[in-house]
Amino acid sequence: MFSKKNSSHSIWTTLAILSSIATISMYTETMLLPALPQLIHEFNLSYSTSSWILSAYLVAGAVMTPVSGKLSDMYGKKRIMLILILIYTVGLIISPFSSNFVMLLVSRILQGIGISVFPVSFGLIREQFPREKLAISQGIISSMFAGGSVLGLAIGGTIVQLYGWRLTFFSIIPIAICLIIIIIRSIPSEKKAFDISRVRNEDSYKKFDLRGAILLGMSITSFLLFITFLRTNTFDINYNLLESITIPIASIIFLIAFILSFITFLLCERRTKFPLITSSLFLDRRILSSNIILLIVGMSMFTIYQTLPILAQSPYPVGFDNNAIQMSLVQMPFALVLLVLGPLTGLIITRIGQTTPLLVGTLAMSFGFCLLLFMRLNELYISIYLIILSVGISLTNVSSTNIVMVQSSFEQIGISLGISNLLRIIGSSIGPTIAGLFMQTHLFLVTVSKNQYQYFPSTTAYDLIFGTMLFLSLSALGISFFLVKEQKQTRIQS
Repeated sequence: MFSKKNSSHSIWTTLAILSSIATISMYTETMLLPALPQLIHEFNLSYSTSSWILSAYLVAGAVMTPVSGKLSDMYGKKRIMLILILIYTVGLIISPFSSNFVMLLVSRILQGIGISVFPVSFGLIREQFPREKLAISQGIISSMFAGGSVLGLAIGGTIVQLYGWRLTFFSIIPIAICLIIIIIRSIPSEKKAFDISRVRNEDSYKKFDLRGAILLGMSITSFLLFITFLRTNTFDINYNLLESITIPIASIIFLIAFILSFITFLLCERRTKFPLITSSLFLDRRILSSNIILLIVGMSMFTIYQTLPILAQSPYPVGFDNNAIQMSLVQMPFALVLLVLGPLTGLIITRIGQTTPLLVGTLAMSFGFCLLLFMRLNELYISIYLIILSVGISLTNVSSTNIVMVQSSFEQIGISLGISNLLRIIGSSIGPTIAGLFMQTHLFLVTVSKNQYQYFPSTTAYDLIFGTMLFLSLSALGISFFLVKEQKQTRIQS
C-alpha cells in the first residue's frame, strides 16, 4: 500500500487518527446520556419516542455502513473518510440549535451517517498492519471508544447539570474541525488503490446497489417504528406485558411495511449482479456466528445507554433520584473498564487466540445482566455490575471483530467489515427502542412534590429490559461454545 520508508510512521499516525475518530464519536454519544431526562421533558416525549435520540443516529449509521464500506473500496478510503467526517461535523453544528425534536433528529441522522466511517477505518488498519498486530490495533481503537465514553460521561454530565444539554455540542465541534484538517494533512493517499482494483472484477466497482441501500433503510426504520408506536393501555405495574400493549393502526402499518420491504430487499439482493450485502460472506459459519454476537453486543451496550440515565435519575421508589453528575459517576466504571480492557484484549488474543476470550466475555455479559435483573440494590451495586458487564462486552466485541477480520479475504475486507459494523449498529438501534417500549408500557405514578404527580418507568420495566438482555447474552454464550468447537475441529484437521 505505502512505501516501506514511511510505513512505520504512517501506520501509527493512521492508528492515532482513527482512534481519535472513535473517541470523538463516543464522546458525542455519551455526553448526551445524562441529558435524556431533560430532552424528554423539553420536547415533551414519551419514553418510547425518546429512544429515537439514539436510534435515529444508529439507523442512519446502519444504512450507511455497508454503503461506506463499498464506496471506500471503489473510490479510496481517505476520500470517503473525509466526506463522512465532514457530514458528521455538520450534524454536530446543527444539534445545539435544534428548536424542536424533528430538527434534533435530522442532526442526529447526519451524525449517524458520519459514524459509518468505521468500516473504512478498520479497512485501513487491515491494509497497513501486519496480521499479527491486527488484534492489538483493533483493541486500541476499541479502547478509544471507551475513552470517549469516559470523557463524555465526565464532561457531559457536568455541562448538562450546570449549563444544559445544548452547550455539550460546543465542547466537541472545534475538535471535530481540527480532526478534518489533520486527516487531510497526515493520512497518505492510496496511490495504488486503483491499480489493485484492476485485478478484481472491475464491473463490481462501477456498479452500486442503491436500490438495496434504500430497501435496507426502509426495513430497519419501519421495524423500529413498529416497536416505537406500540402503546400502553395501563400504568399498573402488575399487568402482564401482553395485557398492557395495544397495537394501533400506525404500528400495524409499519409492521407490514417492514415485512414487505425486507422481503423485497432479500429478493433484490439475490437477483442483482452486485448486491449491497454479499451473501457469500455469510457462508463462513465463523463469520456468521461472530456477526450475530456483534449484533447482541450492540444491543447490550446501547440498552445500558438508554436505560441507566433514566433509572439513575428517576425518583424513589422506581429509581435512585440522582442528578446528571451523579448519574455519570454511576456509569463511569462501565466506560473505564472498556478503556483499559480494549488494548489488553488485543494482547490476550495475540497470545491465546480469539475463542477463549470470546467464551469468557459472553459468560461475563450473562452474569452482569443476571445481577442487574435480580439485585438492583443501590448505585454502588449497579456500578459493580456494570464493571462485570463491561469486561464481557470488551472481550466479546474485540474477539468477534478479530474473527471477522482474520476470516475475510483481502478483496472483500471492506464490505465484510461493513456488514459486521452494520449488524452491530442494527443491534445498537434495536436495544434503545426495545428498552423504550418496556419503559413506556410499564409506568408507575410517583409523587414528585406536594400535589404533583408524574409517571416514571416501573421496576417491572427494568426487569423486562434486563431479562431480555440476559436471554440474548446466554444465546451469545451458546454461539461462542460453537466457535470453540469449530476451532478444535480445525486444529484436528490441520
